[in-house]
Amino acid sequence: MKTRTSHLEQLITNGDLSLRKNWKNILDLELDFNFPYLTLDFLREYTCGVYQIKQSSSYAKVHLYDNDGQFEYQLSSSDDTILRCRLHSKHSSTTLYFLYIRFDNDDDDDDEPIKDHYCQCKSGARNLGCCSHIATVLWYIGYARYTTWTPSSRTV
Repeated sequence: MKTRTSHLEQLITNGDLSLRKNWKNILDLELDFNFPYLTLDFLREYTCGVYQIKQSSSYAKVHLYDNDGQFEYQLSSSDDTILRCRLHSKHSSTTLYFLYIRFDNDDDDDDEPIKDHYCQCKSGARNLGCCSHIATVLWYIGYARYTTWTPSSRTV
């Protein structure tokens, strides 16, 4: 298991990465969005276990139904390897968190596909693993959208 210090958290805290402006909606982009495919083994290692991965499909399902069947992703206008997403808290539908993920969009297999992450939730600045918000977005955008996963029709 690896420990880390979030460079993204430092950029946000120092005001070097704007929270409000200079973000492009991915749906509005004419460019092909190239987020890396993540294996379940990689996700288990990155999240430090299986608990958050098991939660990800139901959390993604709830979020997808709340947002007309899609997550709202944005890319930094100054760095197209920084993704931002806004998710509702699992415990309060009125609480929203921004989360940030720096990824490697090259097809270079010997490099780590996820460089850094940070979430504004209480657990988002942890040094080992990641919070459930980050795990859900990584699972959905890096794994589920590359597979045949579709949200079940059962209610959560």
